[in-house]
Amino acid sequence: MKKLLLLSSLFTSIVYAHECRYTLNIDLDINKGLLEGRAIISTDHPTISLLDTKANISEIKGASLSVEKNIPTLVKQNQNEDVEISFTHKFDLVNSDVVLLESWYPRIDMMCKYETVVSNPEIRAIVEATTTKSKDGVTTFIFDYPLDRVNLIASKDYKVNSVNTKNGLKLATYFYSDNASLRDKYFKKSKEYFELYKELFGFLPYNNFSIVETQFPAGYSMPTYTLIGKQIIDKEYVLDSSLGHEIAHQWFGNYVYAPYKGNWVEGITTYYADYLYAKKAKKEVEYRKDMLIKYDSYVNAHNEIAPIDFEHKTQNSKNAIGYEKSAFFFYMLEQKIGEKAFDEGTKTLLQEYAFKTATYDNLKEIYEKSSNQKLDNIFKNLIYEKGALDFSISNTSLMFVEDKYVLEFDIVSNNKAEFIPISICSNKECLTTKIDLSSKKQRFELDIEPTKIVLDENYELFRRLHPLETPPVISKIIEGNALVVVDRADEEKFSKFKKIFKNFKYADEVKYEELKSNNIFILGAKNSLLNQISIPFEMQGDAKIELFKNPLNGAYVAAVFEMEKLSRSIFYRLRHLGKYSKVIFEGEKIVEKSTKESQKGIVYNINGDSYAIKPAAKNLNDVVDEIAKNRVVYIGEKHTEFSSHLNQLKIIKAMYKQNPKLAIGMEMFQHQFQKHLDDFIAGKISEKEMIAKTEYFKRWKYDYELYRPIILFAKAKRIPIVALNIDREITRKVVNGGFDSLSKEQLEVIPGSINFENSKYREQLKGIFGMHESKSFKNFDEFYHAQLLWDESMAKNMAEFMNKNPAYSMAVLAGNGHVMHGHGIPDRAKRRGVSDYIIVLNYTNPEPGVADYLLYPSAVTTKKAKKLGIYFEENENLEVKKLVDDSPAQKAKIEAKDRVVAIDGAKVESIFDVKTELAFAKDSLNVTLMRDSKKIEVTLDLSE
Repeated sequence: MKKLLLLSSLFTSIVYAHECRYTLNIDLDINKGLLEGRAIISTDHPTISLLDTKANISEIKGASLSVEKNIPTLVKQNQNEDVEISFTHKFDLVNSDVVLLESWYPRIDMMCKYETVVSNPEIRAIVEATTTKSKDGVTTFIFDYPLDRVNLIASKDYKVNSVNTKNGLKLATYFYSDNASLRDKYFKKSKEYFELYKELFGFLPYNNFSIVETQFPAGYSMPTYTLIGKQIIDKEYVLDSSLGHEIAHQWFGNYVYAPYKGNWVEGITTYYADYLYAKKAKKEVEYRKDMLIKYDSYVNAHNEIAPIDFEHKTQNSKNAIGYEKSAFFFYMLEQKIGEKAFDEGTKTLLQEYAFKTATYDNLKEIYEKSSNQKLDNIFKNLIYEKGALDFSISNTSLMFVEDKYVLEFDIVSNNKAEFIPISICSNKECLTTKIDLSSKKQRFELDIEPTKIVLDENYELFRRLHPLETPPVISKIIEGNALVVVDRADEEKFSKFKKIFKNFKYADEVKYEELKSNNIFILGAKNSLLNQISIPFEMQGDAKIELFKNPLNGAYVAAVFEMEKLSRSIFYRLRHLGKYSKVIFEGEKIVEKSTKESQKGIVYNINGDSYAIKPAAKNLNDVVDEIAKNRVVYIGEKHTEFSSHLNQLKIIKAMYKQNPKLAIGMEMFQHQFQKHLDDFIAGKISEKEMIAKTEYFKRWKYDYELYRPIILFAKAKRIPIVALNIDREITRKVVNGGFDSLSKEQLEVIPGSINFENSKYREQLKGIFGMHESKSFKNFDEFYHAQLLWDESMAKNMAEFMNKNPAYSMAVLAGNGHVMHGHGIPDRAKRRGVSDYIIVLNYTNPEPGVADYLLYPSAVTTKKAKKLGIYFEENENLEVKKLVDDSPAQKAKIEAKDRVVAIDGAKVESIFDVKTELAFAKDSLNVTLMRDSKKIEVTLDLSE
């Protein structure tokens, strides 16, 4: 980056209109840390404003000092005389070096041609200079063009080497002894970069350039030299990229200047350096996506600025604007006006603003002239305003008209771009075009059968990324705003993180909503939270960080960090590894680093295809023994179809025949009632008591007759029935108030680990949301979290039984949605050690990978549940609201306002009690009513 120094907050403009020469005579005493200097300023301007300085001014000749509008000002005594200022400056050495970058001499508000004279024969000094002269321990640095400041670096330890290039450029290295051998590499790469830029821009800005090693982490560029930190100077990425970036600054920032605010040079330098190198390596698409990932990682509504407000490199959020967004702007500008016009504009900029300050407005005027186009919109959207393109697609429809497919959809954007690239793909090919974002309605007539729409897959627009496009990367948590979670046992080990991160929580006190709405930074490989939200972190090396999608909310990430011995240097290095998802260290050395895969472009799937099955269908009886040989068989069902349950019974009987140690896991019963199922199988309670005590009709809305043959077979063969489901009261509390609303006792019941990672399952559930009890949920997230809680609970209860009873097999009965593709119960039971299984589904579309067996049963029915023909006021109030015409209740002369109190002598208090009695009723039953405070007995004929 180009070194930019802070100006006074009171006075930030530079006066350029007057000729100025500035001579600095400097004596350096390194032992005392003292600089003694004399400044001679020659200018035709009658007044000179002083900027903030740390120099101690002892004497002023040729001018008087006054304060005008709170700005210290030198008023010349004679228009033709020079102003002389004597000053001193105390400085601290950086190790043994002199580094003077900030306000070390009396800096003024004018651009001047500088001559800096340094007296100290013991040191090697570097100052901005187009000409350098040395004699008798005195070195004179002359810069022949207007400059707003000079900097000074000096060391006793530099080994200086130089070489001349065929272009007449003198290259020099100022390296410490232990790195002096790197000079040839730096000469070679520097020659390549200068040749590249001379070819691009047509000239070299200066005839000399030096690479200067420093004791502090640096990557600064000044006119005629660059500073590179000792810590990184031997790194390949510095030679391959950073050095070229600093050399490009010789044209942008050190030849053409940028204003303090609205600094465009970092953007154009990134474009002509880092992005250009990626383009030459044919990785330009990946680089553009990386720029968007940085923007997505660091920039939000609270910290965003427009590029016109960018000043200089400070924090990551601003850098993502001044570097990434600005560089993306120059890419999009070139795409809009064409390479020829863009190159012509850049050359005009360098010609017309040599040693002058150019603003974004100046750039706009130059590129409009070179392209003969108005560029108001692109400058407005990308430079003068905050934000990035955001859009959404809705109302997608697919038709087949005559011999073509017709695809229609609506697209709405925030008007940050004029068009968007789009690909419409079949299974074999893609058609690519651009669509006008000013039009909401889009229509395409196609000769292909579309299966998906992909938008901006090559990242041609500066836009917000979809969560599926963003890999979980370190940059998401490195800003210090993540929620840090640590076990109490590890608190001391990771205590230093408290100084870095404000949001610090113990694993046993962190709330579900906090986890859901934050990036999470989990400290410790054995942190209890890892198991709770099922993050598969495995420790490797001496230190490791790995990022995952936040399983509770894919818009955020979960990072896990562990190391044997906490190292500040390793944590510091993480700040420079923001693009990676996983980094492993051995000692201080990185042995592995990688970025996880993410989606390319924004993808909308179109379901217009049909599924074809080639193998010949077989009767279930022909394959049931093959199915039964597996230890666990998940048998999905369509709840209301008795044929599904008859198939389940056939498989259960075949499994029992092969292994009498069989259990039946059932979604239909909730785990807190397991004792009553056990008592029923053992003969301790009747079937009717079992139904009442398990609250079957209150907890499961489907007809008991559908499941009765299975339950009676289990009773006859003493087959354990395992209640798989979780208490619905817990589910309701989680839906309404999150996991944080559960009592301590309820928290002990729920699974200790819930896996939210499966994005395909999430999409599958979106497809069935609205069909499966959708009235019980306000939105999809509620439904999704409830579904996962059911799945994990059923997997936990099933796995606990199987792990305790290794000789047993199990038939698991659950809705198709809980087992198809293995996403629901099977994968979660597998995580708990139950991996030997197959999946059988009833009445399901034959999607690839949906199951091992698909059953399409014939329409076999069973007897229907008996009904009274009464509508009650509510489930807990058995007052008759109205009667069904020609029903048993109407025929028995039951009236509205009657209240049912008993059936066949058994007291009933709710509709669930009524259903239990009806399940075991004969062809007639006696109903006891209360009518106007009188008890009435009536007999109902149920034979019809």
